Amino acid sequence: MYKLKEPVRIRFKELKDGNKSIYLDIYMKGRKREYKFLNLYLHPEQSREDKEWNHQQLQLANAIKARHIIQIQNGTYGFKTEANEMDRNFIKYCQDIVYEYKRNNQRSCAVLLEYAIKRLVRYKGADITFRQIDKEFLVGFIEFLNKDSRDFDKDTDARAPRAISSGYKVVLFARVMMVLNRAVRENIIMKNPGKDIDPRHKPKYMQKNRCYLTIEELQRIIQTPCLMKNDVKRAFLFCCFCGLRFSDVRAITWKELKIGKDGLIQLETRMIKTRQELFLPLSNNALKWIPERGNAKEDDRIFQNLPKQASHANQTLKTLMQKAGICKHVTFHVARHTFATLELSFGADIYTVSKLLGHTKIQTTQIYAKIIDESKRKAVNLIPDCYSTIETDKE
Repeated sequence: MYKLKEPVRIRFKELKDGNKSIYLDIYMKGRKREYKFLNLYLHPEQSREDKEWNHQQLQLANAIKARHIIQIQNGTYGFKTEANEMDRNFIKYCQDIVYEYKRNNQRSCAVLLEYAIKRLVRYKGADITFRQIDKEFLVGFIEFLNKDSRDFDKDTDARAPRAISSGYKVVLFARVMMVLNRAVRENIIMKNPGKDIDPRHKPKYMQKNRCYLTIEELQRIIQTPCLMKNDVKRAFLFCCFCGLRFSDVRAITWKELKIGKDGLIQLETRMIKTRQELFLPLSNNALKWIPERGNAKEDDRIFQNLPKQASHANQTLKTLMQKAGICKHVTFHVARHTFATLELSFGADIYTVSKLLGHTKIQTTQIYAKIIDESKRKAVNLIPDCYSTIETDKE
């Protein structure tokens, strides 16, 4: 029996980093074959998180495939600017994505998109359609973010207005761009109008001084008891000596501790944020803060008593810093800054530090080098003026 050929097939392209890019192979009689990349990726399945990620990506790819097949069957494929699509409510579309994130337990993604939705509603109301969103609309939204001054996540009438941080603006705009990119993949719009905006006019992170801890301050933290029955202090100090992010130190398992060819212990993991592999040699200073394994299994997390959210860990750190007499705004991410700064201070080259941190661009690491340069400039001025009290001989 003759089998009908599927007009749309899901295919995969191997990438250099080991991931696979998902794309659609679309063929219709009388038309040129079309390949449509979906900006969806599969990761090598080395953990449960990888399997869950791949399952979600394939689900989304199959949903897009089904939409394309229906369009082909209805004879509407290729007509991306139909009135019923362009007149869809953009805010409702965003909210549907929020619900999807929550179903998939992607809480942080859901929260960030909810913040962006609230800003959009404040900017132009709740009846925004895709037809309204063009380059001018998005440029106006950027200008609105630059002028706006109240955080919706903590909004109260009694609270004094304050400016939105540069990082917050970047995140909010990126969320909107992400939704528009998805709308392109789902054939709702032809292209993302945000791509026509001059990069110089898009929100950017404003560089600011990065907080880090000195050796003396680390010693004070080590000597200060932590009354909380969790792994925050231990994990924080571990990260101060290896540079891991909170999301990574919370996820690492015993099986990811390996003995290298040189006989030294190293951590072989995949970073949560970038999905890049990381091979990290561990110093004696770092190893001191790894808890006793006991009867823990290979797949058990090393730091089992860490809070789920970094914000909860930061509350413990705040109390710990107060007891240690450290008057700095210390969050868990300060451990990463501390590691980078100390490594550079004690002579490590910037390329090596970049690899230890898992940075994909060395420019990111150069921020820490600037901190060291600034410290050097301050240090040379610590010597008092030797000539201020000396009277020069008059000829």
